Amino acid sequence: MQQEPLISVITTFFNEEKLLGRCLDSVKNQSYDNIEVVLVNDGSSDLSLEIANGYFSDFKLCKIISIQNSGHSEAKNVALRNITGEYVTFLDADDEFEVGMISAFVERINEQNSDLIICNISALSEDGQKQYNSYWNNEIVLLRETKSLIAELYSHRISDSVWAKMFKTALAQRISFEKGLWFDDRPYLLEYLHIAKTVSFIDDCLLRIYRRNESITRRTLETKRIVDCHRLFELELTIAKKYNTFDMLKERIVKHQLDSLMDTFLIQIIERKTIIKLHEVEKTYLFYLNEFNKVIEKNNIRLKFKDKIALTLLRLPAFLGWEITNALMNLLKNRRVQFLKEMKNI
Repeated sequence: MQQEPLISVITTFFNEEKLLGRCLDSVKNQSYDNIEVVLVNDGSSDLSLEIANGYFSDFKLCKIISIQNSGHSEAKNVALRNITGEYVTFLDADDEFEVGMISAFVERINEQNSDLIICNISALSEDGQKQYNSYWNNEIVLLRETKSLIAELYSHRISDSVWAKMFKTALAQRISFEKGLWFDDRPYLLEYLHIAKTVSFIDDCLLRIYRRNESITRRTLETKRIVDCHRLFELELTIAKKYNTFDMLKERIVKHQLDSLMDTFLIQIIERKTIIKLHEVEKTYLFYLNEFNKVIEKNNIRLKFKDKIALTLLRLPAFLGWEITNALMNLLKNRRVQFLKEMKNI
């Protein structure tokens, strides 16, 4: 290699004693060794911190920081403020790098000096059985400017997470994760794409992600999911206005939120018998559906005809009640209901 830039790896953890060792082993075993490891203990009450301390001497540079439990968003912000590498990548405590991941990223850095590098991933079930590999289509891999990639966040052609990506630290430290959100990656990545300039892709699957049964996406529906999704919607519109891409992105952002509201409605049907405080969830859903509609009207955002129908269907519980509307939606959206059941292993 022409250069050996220092690469920072951020891992935050909260009560991950069962899986943290696997994660850190994958960093320890990297074929590239000019790595700084920054571990943030988000107030764990199990043996996670002891396990992290056991790896301290295994890395060329290592920082272990403990904070009061503040959530993964703030833990990542703390880590970002403490890194010194030229580039940074994130690794969840329940996932693992392939042995050559950092080497492949650095090789691409030396070739193209990109602000963002993205690789493919392997998705596995909790017991380690492979479920699928991601892959690029021919149009995506030809993109070289991040501004061309912004719209792809809403076409599902790239993941909206920060994992499987390497960021230029000088840019990554200019922005932060929204504290307290479950789904904090997408607005962070959206803003990063606005301030960065160049991107490159790696075809290989260099990260293994494990789909755990207790993950946020598989939790039984609760009000926080509804509130957070609306907050994300507002954040994304704010970012688009800040960087003068509102006209380009507003319809995509609205469509993404409408799809999210539809999925939340269908999950409510699937999990109705197990939802705690069901009435509160129903009330919260209708409130934020109304707020979503207000945002559309305030910003003069036009919906396609089929999206207008979808929004009308979602508002029916206010007029017909939940039981009748659920029966109708279960019939009309049966294929999507079955897909969501598979995703949540129901």
